[in-house]
Amino acid sequence: MRTLMMIASIAMIGAGIFCVANASAAFLSVAFIIGIVFTLLGAFEILVGRRADFDVSEIGVGIAKDGVLMLFFGIVVLSGQITDDNSAQMMFALWMLVEGVLAFRSEWLDVMESNAGQRIGVALSTLMLIVGGYMFFNNSTLRLSQTLMIGICMIILGLRRFSQSFSIEYSKPSFVTGNEEKLREAQEDEKRALAKAKEGIREQKNAQRRIAKIKADMAAEQDIMMSAAITRMEREAERELEE
Repeated sequence: MRTLMMIASIAMIGAGIFCVANASAAFLSVAFIIGIVFTLLGAFEILVGRRADFDVSEIGVGIAKDGVLMLFFGIVVLSGQITDDNSAQMMFALWMLVEGVLAFRSEWLDVMESNAGQRIGVALSTLMLIVGGYMFFNNSTLRLSQTLMIGICMIILGLRRFSQSFSIEYSKPSFVTGNEEKLREAQEDEKRALAKAKEGIREQKNAQRRIAKIKADMAAEQDIMMSAAITRMEREAERELEE
């Protein structure tokens, strides 16, 4: 799962670099690439958020929620709902501000105790807030290309997800190897075998009871035959005495 997340984030960074390199192009000319990348990355994030385990320090990671939003915006872009550069710029500006605020965590404020990962998180969240805030005033200040600003946003979003991928501690192998399904099948086989074993034990006990009854009947028959033989011998002895 970590590798999948890294590949998706690198694809996002690559798409951002492409937008920066084609800063003079209109948004509609790069909208298809942006929509495809967003849709794929959103689907990957949903998959990773649902299937992967995270380090205990990453409480409330929310990757699946980010994936839902990214998938939704990817579909919006692909369906042609955003038709002009200014609308795309405002959408990305709002997204950067919202994600920058939601990504920030209270434990990051303790600068003395923060580790390298937390400092990177602070830097990326702060950068998202700065870029998102500036984009609202871009048309009245430096008037940078909207495609350039969108490319910068995508690079930052990709970097955040690349950094976030290191919080994934273990990827459940069922996605790749089907071991989880195999385990479930093995457990079901074990239950069936246990049921058969219980039935076998019941049949064994019934057979043992039948054997015990047959042995008891045989012993009773032997006693009767022995008694009859003794009685016959006694009668013969009596007849011999009478003669």
